[in-house]
Amino acid sequence: MDRPLSGVRIIGLEQYIAGPYCTMLLADAGAEVIKIERPGPGDPRRAMPPFVEKDGIKKAAGFMGYNRNKQSLALDLRKPEGQTVLRHLMGVSDVVVENIRPGALEKLGLGYDTVKADNPRLVWALISGFGRLEGHRGPCSDRPAFDIVVEAMSGMMSLTGPSGGPPSRVGSSLGDINAGLFAAVGIQAALLERARTGAGRRVDVAMLDCQVAVLE
Repeated sequence: MDRPLSGVRIIGLEQYIAGPYCTMLLADAGAEVIKIERPGPGDPRRAMPPFVEKDGIKKAAGFMGYNRNKQSLALDLRKPEGQTVLRHLMGVSDVVVENIRPGALEKLGLGYDTVKADNPRLVWALISGFGRLEGHRGPCSDRPAFDIVVEAMSGMMSLTGPSGGPPSRVGSSLGDINAGLFAAVGIQAALLERARTGAGRRVDVAMLDCQVAVLE
C-alpha cells in the first residue's frame, strides 16, 4: 500500500525508546526503516520485560511494539567492515536518526559533517539529552541522559505524585516519547524543505528541551 512516506529510507542508529519511537512513527507512515543493532544482544530493550511467548519463543513486548515495520541489521561499528557498510547505507538513504551516546559516531569518522559530503540531501536527526547543535550547546551537551533524568531536570516530577509528597516519575517514559515525537515532526519538516531546496539538514532534538516544552 502506498503511504505518505513510501520511498523514504531511514537509518536508525537507535536503542531503548526515543529513537525507536521516532522511527516507528515514520515506519507506520510508510518509510523503510533499517535499524542498526550491535551483534549479539542487539538493542538492550530486547531483554526488558514484559515478555510474550509463542511457539516456545519469548520476545520483549515493548521492543516489538516500538520496532514494528522495521528491518534490523547487526553491524559491529568497532570494525572497519561495519563502518564501511554503515557509510554506504547513509550514502543511499534519505534520513539518519542518531540516538546513541553523543560523540560516538564522530569518533568513528561517521558524524554528520563527514557523511553529508557523500550525500548532501541527507536529513540527519540527532536525539540527545541536552542538544548537540554547534553554537547552542550547554554544559551538559556531552552527557548521556535517560527519561528519568530529563523528567527530574525539567520539573515534571515536581508536578506528579501525592500532594505534599516527594517528586514522582510519570508512569510512562514521556521524556523519551516526547523527544521521539518532536524528532519525527522535525524530520518531516526537513524533508518538505528538501523537496523545495534539494538540500538536507541537521535536526537537533534535546530531550530536556522537549520535556520543558510540554509543561503547559
